[in-house]
Amino acid sequence: MYYIGLDVHKKTISYCVKDAAGQIHQEGKIGSTRRELDTWIKTLPQPRMIAMEATIFTGWIYDHLLPHADKVKVAHPLMLRAIAAAKRKNDRVDAGKIADRLRCDFLPECHMTSTEIRDRPAPGPTSLAERCGSKATMSG
Repeated sequence: MYYIGLDVHKKTISYCVKDAAGQIHQEGKIGSTRRELDTWIKTLPQPRMIAMEATIFTGWIYDHLLPHADKVKVAHPLMLRAIAAAKRKNDRVDAGKIADRLRCDFLPECHMTSTEIRDRPAPGPTSLAERCGSKATMSG
């Protein structure tokens, strides 16, 4: 099994691929586009598991990689304290630490809701009057 850690940002994704012994097989950075993910995923060894930290960009990447891995996991960002507290902090190091946590089964995983639920439009804003069931009045 190969363990792949991703450090996801708006325009780039840093990655680290490790084997079961923790040896690095590949490291690098790719653009955060479906086309670049498709090209990159073809270069990876199999079987593979992929993990990334939950961000606002995680959903579409998670969905896109799901068919290409035995498992895709998303880590809870607040519980990844080892990354935040590290003396050496950069995207490459973060991706390697995520791969290690995945490999050692220490990844603080968070639940990913289904695509159907994530794609629902957010509920519209409600006014005080709508919440209270009556006209809102100002007292003063």
